[in-house]
Amino acid sequence: MGGRLTVRSPLRSALTAGRSAGSAVWRSVWLPMWRRCSGRTPTGRRRHTAPFLFSRMLLLPALALTVLALAGTAYLDLHGRTEQLRERYAPAMVELAHARTSLELAHREATLRLGEDGREPLIQTDLVGLGEKYPSLLTEAAQSLNNAAQTKALRAEQEQEVRVVSGLVVAYDDWIGWADTHHDSRALRTAGLDYAASLLHDGGDSPEPTAVVDRIEALEDELNADASELSGWTALSAVTASGALLAVLVFVFAVVGTIDFVLAQLRVRSPLLTLYALPVLLALGVLVLGAAGQQHAQRKVSEAGVELATVNSTALADPRIEMLDRTLAAELRGTHPGGWALAAELALAAGAVGAVASGFTLFHYGRRHLRILWRTP
Repeated sequence: MGGRLTVRSPLRSALTAGRSAGSAVWRSVWLPMWRRCSGRTPTGRRRHTAPFLFSRMLLLPALALTVLALAGTAYLDLHGRTEQLRERYAPAMVELAHARTSLELAHREATLRLGEDGREPLIQTDLVGLGEKYPSLLTEAAQSLNNAAQTKALRAEQEQEVRVVSGLVVAYDDWIGWADTHHDSRALRTAGLDYAASLLHDGGDSPEPTAVVDRIEALEDELNADASELSGWTALSAVTASGALLAVLVFVFAVVGTIDFVLAQLRVRSPLLTLYALPVLLALGVLVLGAAGQQHAQRKVSEAGVELATVNSTALADPRIEMLDRTLAAELRGTHPGGWALAAELALAAGAVGAVASGFTLFHYGRRHLRILWRTP
């Protein structure tokens, strides 16, 4: 028995403390707010009808438009960053992965034909040189670098870095061509291949990347960091979303309090006020769902960028990059960012109409009282 009492006593104390805290919050916060929203004085009496209706005729539309403006700003901020990730960063990540793997595959093809580590060149090198695969891969790499620079995802210094990399690719091709021209001489061929390889990969542990592939990998890391930063909540979207939630809470209290006042003072049941408030709440719901879709799309771009950076230069590299590209495009289409943007605009327009209509409805209910108020000197 004594053990049960010791167990129940702390629980009873916690419940009592919780009830006391809840009662204190109700008396200090919610009760004054409800009295103010329902047109009551601190003593519980109703306020004068005409001034109250006039203030609510302006307050309800203002609150509704504030909710819509804050929620719309938060959503449009998310939507704008999703568009940047979809239209700029995702293509740039794909193109850089294509360029990196194509260069490594091209180097593998060149060394296979010209020989490396003391091996002799392939017999067909005398007839067809480097063949068709090497120049095709090098052309693909150069085109991918050019495409990445045109995505507008890169900053000015990153675009300059791409131009430097493109120049190094040309120099690399020149040395491979030189090694091919002198493939009959082991010393000259080896020297050309070694210098070309040094242009492609850094040999030492330099703090800054200097070779082609290392520079591309550094660009991929920078793009992934930028995409990760864009995928998070900015100060603008976080502040406006929080403000919208607070404003909609006040708006709901104001609508319910106004309905209570109209019923008590004017003896009018007002489904219209509820009906006109619904588009505001529905618009907020659409924006919340749309924001969730935007966040999903942003995470997919960020995750795809990390995965693209890990693609190795194998025969399956190109198909894997293409698969990631298609998956990313499908995921972005699945979140319907463009469709949600249109739905958000329509919802905001409907909410704005409902906000204005609520003000006209209150004017209609209290027009006689308002005439008396306005005629009073």
